[in-house]
Amino acid sequence: MREMSTEATMPETASVVALLSGRRDVDEVTIAALRLVEPHVFCSDDVGQVLAAVRSGTNLVICDGDNAGFDLAKISQYLDGHPRTTLLVLLGEGESPESRYGPDTTPIDHFLCRPYREETLAALCRLLLEHGRAPVQHAAGAPPPLRIRQPARFSTRPLYGEAARFVGSVFESVQMGGGPDVDGARVLAERLQTSLMQSNQLLLRALEPYDRFELGTHCVNVAVVAGKIAIGMELSLGDTHRAIHAGLLHDIGMARLPLPILEKEGPLTDEEREEIRRHPGYGADLLAGSAAETEWLSVAVRQEHERMDGSGYPSGARGSEIDLLARILGVADVFEAFSHARFYRSPFTAFEALEKVVAMRGEQFDAAIVDALASEVSVFPLDSYVQLSTGDIARVIGTNPENLMRPIVEVLWNGSWEPLSPPDRLDLAATTEISISQPLHETEVPIT
Repeated sequence: MREMSTEATMPETASVVALLSGRRDVDEVTIAALRLVEPHVFCSDDVGQVLAAVRSGTNLVICDGDNAGFDLAKISQYLDGHPRTTLLVLLGEGESPESRYGPDTTPIDHFLCRPYREETLAALCRLLLEHGRAPVQHAAGAPPPLRIRQPARFSTRPLYGEAARFVGSVFESVQMGGGPDVDGARVLAERLQTSLMQSNQLLLRALEPYDRFELGTHCVNVAVVAGKIAIGMELSLGDTHRAIHAGLLHDIGMARLPLPILEKEGPLTDEEREEIRRHPGYGADLLAGSAAETEWLSVAVRQEHERMDGSGYPSGARGSEIDLLARILGVADVFEAFSHARFYRSPFTAFEALEKVVAMRGEQFDAAIVDALASEVSVFPLDSYVQLSTGDIARVIGTNPENLMRPIVEVLWNGSWEPLSPPDRLDLAATTEISISQPLHETEVPIT
């Protein structure tokens, strides 16, 4: 990102100044968003240039990403003489200013966690420029300090991260000639199951976009989705646990593939594709040799890529010849792949992913399993946030199986981000004049 610093022209005054993170993929989103606000914007990843711009009388200072941490104290020295200046710190997901910098971070009045859309950052900047740096004790009738919601599912993130790291460590162990930690996966699956039974937060975490493909993240997402499918099918607690357990280890056979294939970025040759198709067998053999009581796990992993119409592999099994858990894993695996195709896009793409999976219903996939997926995941998952065609912001509190595009919602804020008390409950299936315009990431929801 250094070329952004050298090419930037220092203005005599700048209404908006941004200290960039130095990561091109992140900064491009920030720059594009700020250009939607007004022309007088100065962006750089050079600390000295940003501090000089701040001293010139800036109204809004933005510290973007990692640069915010070690320069925050220095920048805050220049904010004391500019009471209308608001500092907006853009943090990594799951963080808050208090957790990152300590409780006495008075310059941080407003913060936004990634991922977000360009339009969200632009709208927030316009509001901050309009209202300035509102004090905590604001005058009657004045706008209250505006903050963006810190992820409420922060408590699920340690468990999610632990699960992803566990799968990664098992993968590395197998690559080094060791065996899979089946017992460790069993205990972890119990904890994931408990969380899934209590709330939808793990599912929302599993639907978030990720930076790049990692086996650990993928396997945890498949385990979570498989668990939700089992819950939707009203399977026993034991079978639900087994679905999650199998999801964590379903791709363990990939560890037996040659590294050049795993690390290859371009298209695969026919021989390489054929080798990848052997990974279910590799995984099943690894698990079969780990313990006699895990034969069910070996069967599920071996048959995960089989399809109801016989078009799958490795044996071309059909219909009821395919183990139930394997059928669940197959749907969860394909849905996970469809819902994580790109980085920095709309956070929830369940609709596009469900459309593709539903198109395979009854042919490649078991109809009952696809129906359970649609019921539990929905186009707009329970507890997720949406913006309505009216501009209001609502939380999804119920689904309509007959019309997944029109759930039951609880309207919490109007289009001006003013809280509604009490919230307004709407069944969108019965309120046809109002629809959902877009899903919102939880960090895009206001707190006032």
